[in-house]
Amino acid sequence: MPSSSEPPLSRRHFLAGAAAAGALSVLPAGLSTSTADAATGPTGVPLPALRVPQTDMGLTQQPDSKVGWLQDAKIGLFIHWGVYAGPAQGEWYERNAQVKPSVYRNFLTDTSAQQFTADQYDPAAWAQLAKDMGAKYVVLTSRHHEGFGLYPNSHPNAWTSAQAPLNRDFVGDYVRAVRAAGLKVGLYYSPIDWRYPGYYDVTGAALSSPPWNFEGTDPAHFDYKANATVMKEEVYQAVKQLVTDYGPIDDLWWDGGWLAEKGSDADGAFFWEPGQYRDPGNQWPVGGYGETESSTGKPLGLMGMVRAHQPNIVVTPRAGWAGDYQVEEGGSVPTGPVRTGAVEKAFTIRGAWGYTAGATVMSYGDILAVVVNSLVRNMTTIINVGPDRHGVVPLDSVAVLHQVGAFLSDVGESVYNTRGGPWNPVDGQVGYTYRGSTFYAHLLPGQAQGAFTTPSVGDAQVSRVYDVHTKLDLPHTVSADGRVTITGIDRSAHPQDTVLAVVLDRPVVATDIARGKPTTADSQESNHGNLAVNATDGDTSTRWCAADGNTGHWLRVDLGTATALTGVRVAWEFAGKTYRYRIEGSTDGSAWSALVDRTANTDTSQVHTLPCTGSARYVRVTVTGLDAGCWASIRSFEVFTRPFS
Repeated sequence: MPSSSEPPLSRRHFLAGAAAAGALSVLPAGLSTSTADAATGPTGVPLPALRVPQTDMGLTQQPDSKVGWLQDAKIGLFIHWGVYAGPAQGEWYERNAQVKPSVYRNFLTDTSAQQFTADQYDPAAWAQLAKDMGAKYVVLTSRHHEGFGLYPNSHPNAWTSAQAPLNRDFVGDYVRAVRAAGLKVGLYYSPIDWRYPGYYDVTGAALSSPPWNFEGTDPAHFDYKANATVMKEEVYQAVKQLVTDYGPIDDLWWDGGWLAEKGSDADGAFFWEPGQYRDPGNQWPVGGYGETESSTGKPLGLMGMVRAHQPNIVVTPRAGWAGDYQVEEGGSVPTGPVRTGAVEKAFTIRGAWGYTAGATVMSYGDILAVVVNSLVRNMTTIINVGPDRHGVVPLDSVAVLHQVGAFLSDVGESVYNTRGGPWNPVDGQVGYTYRGSTFYAHLLPGQAQGAFTTPSVGDAQVSRVYDVHTKLDLPHTVSADGRVTITGIDRSAHPQDTVLAVVLDRPVVATDIARGKPTTADSQESNHGNLAVNATDGDTSTRWCAADGNTGHWLRVDLGTATALTGVRVAWEFAGKTYRYRIEGSTDGSAWSALVDRTANTDTSQVHTLPCTGSARYVRVTVTGLDAGCWASIRSFEVFTRPFS
C-alpha cells in the first residue's frame, strides 16, 4: 500500500484504460425518433454494462465466470501484518523514517517493546472476525515493501518468517484457517523491496547521491543494476512458491510495480515483466528462479507463471499487467455513477494500513458510508485491519467491524450476490442494488424524510414493496410513467442506510432473448473454435470470427418465433476499432427488413447498444466495413424485447 502521507491515487494509474472504456455502451447516431425516444409511457430500465475481457502483454483478463465470485462477495477483510507492526508506525515506517535495512532487522531479532514476536498469532481468530463482519473473503500481506515474507522462500537472499527467530510459515496457517472457515483465500504480494538499493536505480545510471537504503562504503562503484537483478530473482522465486505451495488461491493482490517510487505500475513493466512471457533478451534475467512454459519452452512472466499454476485466480493491476479487476483505494466516500466492470474499493479503518499505535478507529457511520456508497456503485469493498506485533487485531477495530457485520446480516439480501444499479446513485441521497426480479433502494442520510419515489420500472408490474429490516409490506402507488412511490417508511433502525425492496413480476433489467438460441454464420473460424454459437452464449470472453478478413460476412440468430423487438447490443472483438454493419430482421429467413443501419459508422466503442423496433424471428448482423487488422468478429450479440433507457 502507498504511504499514508501519499496523495490520493498517486502512482496508482490503471494502465489499461481500454479495459474500462471498452465496456461502455453507446447509442447509435442517426436513429429515427421511432426507434429511440418517441415511445410514451414508462421509461425502460437501463441495461447493465457489459464487461469485456481485454488482452494485455499476451494475457487476457479472466472472464465473468471467474471474476463473478468477487462481485458476489461484496465484502472482504484485508490484513496488513509484518515486521512494521513492531515499531507500530504503519507499514511505510522504514521508508518514511529512512531506517537502514540492517537496523530495521532488529525489530525482528532483538528483544524489545518493538519486537515483532507474533506470539499470539491466531489465523482462526482472523477468519472468525471476517465472518463476524460479513466478509466473504480475506487477503493477507504475504510480503510488503519491507521485503519480509510471511512464508518460506528458497532464494538465498530471502528474508522470511521461516528463518530464525520465528521459524514459522504464517501463510500456510492462514490459508488453512481461511479455507476451513469457508471463505475465499487472498494473498497480497509486493515486488518492491527496500532492502535493495538497486530498486531505486535498476538501470545502473549514475546517481548524484546514494539512495536512503544504501549501506555500503563505495556508492559510486556499487552495481545497482546487478543488485536490482537479484531483487527480481527473489520476486520470481517467491511468487513461484506462493502459487505452488498452498493449493488454490482465489485472489492475488499485487501492489507495487512502480520503480523508484516514480511513475505508474505499467511504467515498471519493462523490468518486472509481469505479463504472459519474459523476453529472453531482457537485461535483468532471473536465471533458474523463473519458469518456462512446458508446451513452448518460453520463459514465463509473473502473470504467466501465476496463471500456469492458478488458472482461476483473479488479480489487481498493480504489478503492471492490466489485472482482472480494478481498485479504488482510500477512505473517501465514493461518488459518481455505477462502475463498469469488476471494481474493488479498498480502505483501512485505523491509522495507516499497518498497525499504528494510538491511532483512532473510523466510526461505524463513516465505515458504513464507504461500504454502502461502494455497494450501490457496483463495487466490492475490502476493509483493512492491522494486527499488532503479537498478531492481535486492536479491540476498537474488532468492535466497530462487529457493528458493520450486524448491519450486513440484517440487510444481507440487498448486499450479497447483487449488482449495483441499474440506475445511477444520487450522491449522498440514494442508490440501488438488484438481483433477479427485485431491486433495493438504499436511502442514505442526505435523502429527505417521508415518501420516496423510484425511477420508472419500465414495463414491469410491482408485486410487493417491503422494508428489508422489518420484512413488513409498505404502502405504495405506481404512476402512469412507471415510478413507484413508497410511504410509511421508518428510517430509525438504520439511518445510515434504510433499505427498501421492490419486487417486480419480471426481471428488473431486460433479458437477452438470443442467449442459447440457434446461431449460424456464413463463415466461421472453426480451426480456432471461434464458432457462431459463441456470439450468443452469454460469455464475452468467447467470440464468433469469420474465417477470413473480408467484409460481407453475417451472423444470424433464430429466436424461434416472431417477436416484437426493442433493441440489440453488439460487443465487437476489439475496442478502439471501427466496425461498419447493418442489422436486419426477418419472419421467414428469406425476406429481410432493416432494423439498424450502421454502414457509415465512425464509432470506435467496443460495445454498441442499439434501440430499434420491428417484429422478427431471425435477426442478422452483416459486417460491411472493417478497420485494418480486424475481421468480422463478435464477442456478444444480444436481442431485447423489453424497453430500456
